[in-house]
Amino acid sequence: MSEDGWAMVDGVLSPVGQATVPVTDLGLLRGLSVFETLSLPRGDLDEHLHRLEASCAATGLPPADRQVLRAEVHKVVDAVGAEAQVRITLTGSGRRLVVASAATAGRRHAPVRCVRGPHVDDPFLPGFVKHGSRMGWEVAVAKAGVDDVLRVRDGRFTEGTRCGIVAVVDGVIVTAPHDGTILASTTVTRLLGHAQSLGLSVRREGPWAEGGWDALYIASSTRSLAPVVVLDGQPLAGWCPVGRSLAEADDRWAAP
Repeated sequence: MSEDGWAMVDGVLSPVGQATVPVTDLGLLRGLSVFETLSLPRGDLDEHLHRLEASCAATGLPPADRQVLRAEVHKVVDAVGAEAQVRITLTGSGRRLVVASAATAGRRHAPVRCVRGPHVDDPFLPGFVKHGSRMGWEVAVAKAGVDDVLRVRDGRFTEGTRCGIVAVVDGVIVTAPHDGTILASTTVTRLLGHAQSLGLSVRREGPWAEGGWDALYIASSTRSLAPVVVLDGQPLAGWCPVGRSLAEADDRWAAP
């Protein structure tokens, strides 16, 4: 997220560069936090707030009032005055952080480079929790010099470190089920709704990681659907007709 923009810390609005959190906050010291990221006005704020509440319930972190968060999100987005990338963070010390910056130009649908990596379940946290203890994932992405690491379990893709994974195989959309072991991607859910409206076939199973796809995509709040054009250093085909139709449907859905 950009260093420019606006933030609210426990209801106090300020430019991002002037927002402060005490050095004793447990989110900073121990990574005890849960968060959500989304784009507005394109995204569904209530879906993200629901997912944030589920993360709080699973971890025991103090939740925040949904109406308060909704109001604070709208305040920072109004301060940005444009389509905004928003991050909501709740910390183990009970703080609310709401940050918004202008959406990154050209990010939506932009092609990405990825590598495969192992899916390892956390021994203590359910996979659906979006938590702040992400150093391992961030280091993996940085060391590989790519946009994302696509995680593999039992030979199938599960999720990326920052995204959902969608493949098209023989014209069928294939993506992992939201079975509690991965984050329930709001973007993947929305795209599958478009697929149903378009009469496209869907299989809820992780795509095989070794290949055989018409095309491979990642899905996230800020990227929508984006084609993987390089995987483990090898070029991929990019867009296929099914992927194009999903992306166009999502653009129509998001149009003001």
